[in-house]
Amino acid sequence: MKWTEIFFPFIFVWIIQLLFVDLLSIGTVRPDFPLIIILYFSVKQGRFAGVLSGFLFGLLIDLSGSAMFFGLSSLTYTIVGYISGNLKGVYNKISPILFTTSWVLVVFFHFLIFCLVQYQELWLVNNSLFLSKWFGTSIYTLSFLIIFQFLIPLNKESNVKSR
Repeated sequence: MKWTEIFFPFIFVWIIQLLFVDLLSIGTVRPDFPLIIILYFSVKQGRFAGVLSGFLFGLLIDLSGSAMFFGLSSLTYTIVGYISGNLKGVYNKISPILFTTSWVLVVFFHFLIFCLVQYQELWLVNNSLFLSKWFGTSIYTLSFLIIFQFLIPLNKESNVKSR
């Protein structure tokens, strides 16, 4: 795999995240486009590439000033890269429902960690508001991920042989 096949899509998604995510936000619920590209990249390339890309992309997000807690994006994207990297090549070995449920649970787990740190005061004050932030952010990003599934299905990426 050439470095340009990795570099340019990640930079494009980073620019989209910085410039257009505020236009797409509903209240404080915003989609997380870097999560989508890290999920796809990890499923296609495996755990090591997923962890590395997740950490570097998270560091880029943290350094760009769009994160409130430095290191949180690096942590959560690294976890996403590791867990979703385990889905490489397993689509034909497990049921399609289990495969789909796995990557959906990865998205919910990512936002659980993110929201536990980001909205920790809500957890103590108002649990239902915290759960609505967590569920809303997860569903909003999942809706973009499902739309993207029609263009490039994750099951096709899972069975691609790396060069």
